[in-house]
Parts: sequence; C-alpha cells; structure tokens
Amino acid sequence: MNYYFRLAMLLIVGLFAILSALIAQEQASDEWLAQPVDDQTFQTHLDFFTYDQTLPFELQSIGVKEYEGIRKEHLSFQSTPGVHVFANLYSPIGLSSKNGPALILLHGGSPGGKDSPYVDDTAKLLMRAGWIVLAVDFQYFGERSTSLLTTFTEEDKHDRLYNQPSMYLAWMIQNVKDIGRSFDFLVDQIGVDPKRIGLIGISRGAQVGAIVGGAERRLVAIVLLHGGHFDALERGHLPAACPANYIGRISPRPLLMINGTRDTDYNKDTSVLPLYRLAKPPRKIIWVEGGHGSFTEEVRSAMLRWLQENVK
Repeated sequence: MNYYFRLAMLLIVGLFAILSALIAQEQASDEWLAQPVDDQTFQTHLDFFTYDQTLPFELQSIGVKEYEGIRKEHLSFQSTPGVHVFANLYSPIGLSSKNGPALILLHGGSPGGKDSPYVDDTAKLLMRAGWIVLAVDFQYFGERSTSLLTTFTEEDKHDRLYNQPSMYLAWMIQNVKDIGRSFDFLVDQIGVDPKRIGLIGISRGAQVGAIVGGAERRLVAIVLLHGGHFDALERGHLPAACPANYIGRISPRPLLMINGTRDTDYNKDTSVLPLYRLAKPPRKIIWVEGGHGSFTEEVRSAMLRWLQENVK
C-alpha cells in the first residue's frame, strides 16, 4: 500500500512540475517576444513618450547630506505639467565641475524606491568609482506613492499595476518621460556632458530600463541588473509597454545584462535569454550563480570595468 501511495505521489509531483514549466513557457512567449513590432509600428510607440522639454523644472533642493566623501542632495523637479520627480543626486564633496560622466539609476519594485538600501549602496559604489549618480523614484513608488499600491506585496503590485495592461502602459509612459527629463535635468541644471550619461536599472527598473534604452536615444549605454521580459507573476503587456519591442533598438549603443542563474523572479530560460537574444551587438550578459539580486565581487568589478569603457 505504501509503495503505491508513494508512486502516486511521485506521479502527481511530476505532473505538477511539467504543468508549471508549461505555464512558465506560455507566460514568457507573447507574440512580441517571438517577433517584435516592425519599425513603422515602433515609431508610433515613440509618440507616447514625447514631452515638453521647455517646461520649467521648478527645482527644489530638499536637503543635503555630506558624509564619507559623498554629497547626497535630496531634490525634486517638474517632469510633465503638475508631475514632480523626487531624486537623490550623488557626487563627490568639493567637486568643482559636474560635466560627467553620469548615470541615471532606477530602483526595483520595493516601496522605498530610490531610498531603498540597495539603491543607496549601488549609488555610492558608482559614485566612488567615478560617476555622478541621479537615483529617481518611479511613479507610485517612494516619495511618489499613492493609494494605488498599499502593501507593495507581489500580489498587490501585479493585481493593481503590472497585470493591468492599460494602467501599466500609462505608468511606463510616465516613467520614460520622467527619465528623459532626468537626462535634461543633469544637462541643463547640473552641467553634465550629454554625451556622457548612461542608465542602470535594477529588477523592475531593468525591465523599464530596456524600454527607456530603446526609446531614449541620448543615453550612451544601458545596464540591466536582474531584469527580463516577464517576472514570475506577469501575464502580458501591451506592445508599447513590452521590452521585447525595445531591447533590439538599443544598438548600436552598448548593452550589459547581469542576471542570476537561479532567479525565480526573472527566469533564465523563459524570461532572460529570450529577451537577450533580441538584443543586437554590442551586447554582453554576465551570469551570477544565485538567485534574484545575487552579486559577487568579481561580477561587481566586471560591471565597473564595463562602465568605465562605455560611460566615460
């Protein structure tokens, strides 16, 4: 009796594993991942992201902290009419010239946004390695949080935002505009050389970053950390909000992706590799043995070397 019971349980477990794999494959195989939109359609997507570059920034410096050789300025500026971006600007204390190089840093899906510890640590690492860093909040996150997201659990974010196609597209459009205005801010208000600004996105920020990289041609290089096409709970995108339609258009600017081999959020085989295959040279992917957010000193050093070669 015990033998047949164990056999039945093994069969059930096996069937469940097969079913889970099939579901993952289906989730990661929307039509744009198989065949991105053509150039004419893509041009219509770019129309979503236009904004008024002459709009006053209405810059506000909220506070400044200086510590360990770092000057961290908390500020806000107007992105689109009535919409303000909150950001942290990291630069060396006493820096006489701020003409670059610089990086715009995008956070993941954490409620703290730009103020999350991992974002702060990344920004300080990059600043000490030679870049001015502007870390910004996405709409609905950090200082821009609203009643839309309340608990910031994965279910909350997916039910209310990520799996709401029209709302997710509107969110993506606003974020792309905000990042374009972040570029403008660095150039017009800080004095950064426009030919020396790159972008780094982390997790959800990497998914957004793939779209920004294809849409915002002024960025000189793109780094996507632990992102992909779909995360584990996403069901689909409208074409204008799908990174599969943008990542191939980052070229000829360089692209670096860093991902975990055992990431259960952005799966290597169904989310990361299919998206990476759509990218065009110059491109590079570095694998970290581990799960979502995994890093090693070797990989961190490789990322900094890549940035020194491409955002200089």
